[in-house]
Amino acid sequence: MSRVRRRTARLSSTAHPTTGQGLVEFALVLPVFLTLLFAVVDGGRAIFAYNQMSEATRFVARAATTTCFATSTPCDQSTGPIAAAITAQRAGLQGPVAWTVQCVNSADGSVPDQVHTFCKVGYLVRVAATSNFNLITPFVAQAFGPVNVGSTTDQEILQ
Repeated sequence: MSRVRRRTARLSSTAHPTTGQGLVEFALVLPVFLTLLFAVVDGGRAIFAYNQMSEATRFVARAATTTCFATSTPCDQSTGPIAAAITAQRAGLQGPVAWTVQCVNSADGSVPDQVHTFCKVGYLVRVAATSNFNLITPFVAQAFGPVNVGSTTDQEILQ
């Protein structure tokens, strides 16, 4: 005859003291982790906005160097090819952008009178663009506020 032993499961009446420790640690670390994560995302967005602004000023400066010389109208950002280049670049930029297009004498750094003096070969076309960039992380946005993003490009008129 074989004897069958029965084992009965006993429920422990005392719970382990670390039952909710993981949940509490997660609740404490999660806000810090998410803040750092979104701060990194905001930094990436700011670098992307700066790169967009740099590319836009280079594009407008290229357009300006072909139109801002003695055989055409002075550098005018309200009409003509420069205005068309600025309008083409506005679609990719974030927020409203303030543009400045100037001719600069490369010899002495002076800005000639735009109404009566045309840009000449050898002058520089200086294109500057600035915009405000809003951060999306609440704590970082409160600490820094809107960030000014801008770029300036100087390009020489060669012909």
